[in-house]
Amino acid sequence: MKLLHAAPATLPEELYERVVELAKEMYESVVGDTLSAAEAEERVAELSREVGQEVLSTGLSERYGKQTGRWRSCDCGGRQRFEGYRERWVMSVVGPVRYRRAYYRCGECGASYYAGEAELGLEGSFSLPAQEAVSLVCCELPFERGCELLARLSGLEVSMSHARRLSEAHGGLVEEALKQEREALFGGELEYLADERPERLYVTLDGTQAPFVDDWHEAKVGSVYDVEADDAGSDRPRKTSYVSGAREGVEAFGQRLYQEVARRGVKQAGQQIAIGDGAPWIWNLVEEHFPEALQILDLYHAAQRLYEVGRAVHGDGTKRAREWAEANRQRLWVGQVAGVLRSLKGLRPQTEEGSEAVRLAIGYFTTNRQRMDYPSYRARGYHIGSGVVEAACKTVVAVRCKRSGMRWTKARAQAILALRCLLLNGRWDEYWQPLKSAA
Repeated sequence: MKLLHAAPATLPEELYERVVELAKEMYESVVGDTLSAAEAEERVAELSREVGQEVLSTGLSERYGKQTGRWRSCDCGGRQRFEGYRERWVMSVVGPVRYRRAYYRCGECGASYYAGEAELGLEGSFSLPAQEAVSLVCCELPFERGCELLARLSGLEVSMSHARRLSEAHGGLVEEALKQEREALFGGELEYLADERPERLYVTLDGTQAPFVDDWHEAKVGSVYDVEADDAGSDRPRKTSYVSGAREGVEAFGQRLYQEVARRGVKQAGQQIAIGDGAPWIWNLVEEHFPEALQILDLYHAAQRLYEVGRAVHGDGTKRAREWAEANRQRLWVGQVAGVLRSLKGLRPQTEEGSEAVRLAIGYFTTNRQRMDYPSYRARGYHIGSGVVEAACKTVVAVRCKRSGMRWTKARAQAILALRCLLLNGRWDEYWQPLKSAA
């Protein structure tokens, strides 16, 4: 209580008395014997929010809501007259607060002005910190669940429709900012300066199906990471960043991915390595944007193709199918791609399904032959699997956009994915802090 009595003399008397009253109630809830320790802690948290609401309400009105004169200029060229004060509820991170502000109105065009609206950065009735809290939670969780947790943990009550609107609006702004940077980058007007020079930079990319309003469509995902050597001299991921494009074409996604790789220092990297599952669009994209990269076909996808051929030719679940696939997987491991191709060409499938599986596999291994020097890759400690981007498909897209009952439009999905990547890439404050500083 001594600290409270040392409060500044300029604190409004009514507010001071209210804060002291609430502080006393906090203290009594802890030292009294009517509440358990857990209940007392929860009560203190509740009363702390009330203190915050009282202080914020009075402070905002005092700093931003005052009348600045009887008249002010209007955009129409006329003048707006002070008409009095109007109260407004603002949803803040400490709960709802009443903000009392001066109201002006133009007699010529009818335009209205409320003091402090621009400075507070309000979106609807939500303060900027409240908008950030909603966006943060709702880029991680479904909107309904996010609203429940916000209300329970912080007292910030928001409807599902407001949560969706706020998070998608800010996600759209993030996406637009990235688009403008991309245009400047490819227009030669922007160059990223990497914080450090990566010795080896990996680029991995894949796609995952997501539910949209009309059907399931692909969301492309890219992971970019640099590495450090472990005790055995093998690459160990050090810092991973992500990009994702909802229902995005290869050309647009290629530029999105290059933007992130450029930001991570591709021009300064000692070596570039691209890993993919063998889809033609992946290698076409790599050839266009990362022509200097060493291309590696993901070993596990290649092995999966062998098991599919074994089942199609020798029968699902049979010993012969398993033995054939395992023998050829071992050939891949030691770099005998020619042996794999001979084995494939020596098969005599008895079904149309088996013949088609063999034909496709021969094309797959022939096309990717130069990307399967696995003994050399292992000797140099390189990654030979695309596990990082496969995990990213779950982390970036699936855990948020592929839950039961979800259906997305392209714009809404992209807005949420933009927010998720902003958060996962450790750049959350790069977007929010300038907004809060300018407000």
